Amino acid sequence: MRFHVQTSLRGLVLATALLAAPAAVSAQTPAPTPDLPLLDEPGGENPFDPNVKPDAPAVVDRNANSLDELFGRLAAAKSPAEAHPFEQRILKRLIDSDSDTVDLMVKWAVEAMNAERWGAALDLLDQALLLQPDFAEGYNRRATVWFMLDDYGRSLADIERALAIEPRHFGALSGLAGIMQRIGETDRAYEVYSRLAAIHPNLPDVRKAIEKLEPDARGRPI
Repeated sequence: MRFHVQTSLRGLVLATALLAAPAAVSAQTPAPTPDLPLLDEPGGENPFDPNVKPDAPAVVDRNANSLDELFGRLAAAKSPAEAHPFEQRILKRLIDSDSDTVDLMVKWAVEAMNAERWGAALDLLDQALLLQPDFAEGYNRRATVWFMLDDYGRSLADIERALAIEPRHFGALSGLAGIMQRIGETDRAYEVYSRLAAIHPNLPDVRKAIEKLEPDARGRPI
């Protein structure tokens, strides 16, 4: 599997980084990390692509269903096609900081990440989170940078902050499970993937990840 920082940072960034992470600790073949969804854009644009003009952001309908209702519909969906519209509306909510300034800073941070300028990305995300300390996706993105710098402690700390704000953030959960696998915490990875499956049961490969980890995790206290 490859890590596509140079293209669009698929969906929620941290989990995409973990798609490429080799299982350095475990001798077993790692469970497949769920392939997180992209946010649809008119004309096939991606809101994290530096070529997308800043005056064409993802549209967020603040009068639409509450996140609780959207996550409920996502969990109840019987197929990926049925889940897709709810997934998209959730993604739009998660990437919206409620601040044009913070949104622009995050856009610049993603451009820095695309160029592998990790220090610049950290500086921008630090400033964005000072302005908007309750922005879960900001912590999720900063966790990606720490991961790329091999600083798993800070990456996990930012994932925890993201999940404290939005416990159903499926990008942060997938990232957490991926790091747990990487450091050999199979039971913890199994637990997190199980939580992820309850939130988004149609997420590609989440069931495969659970099935892969279940023989080692079954019967152990989690």
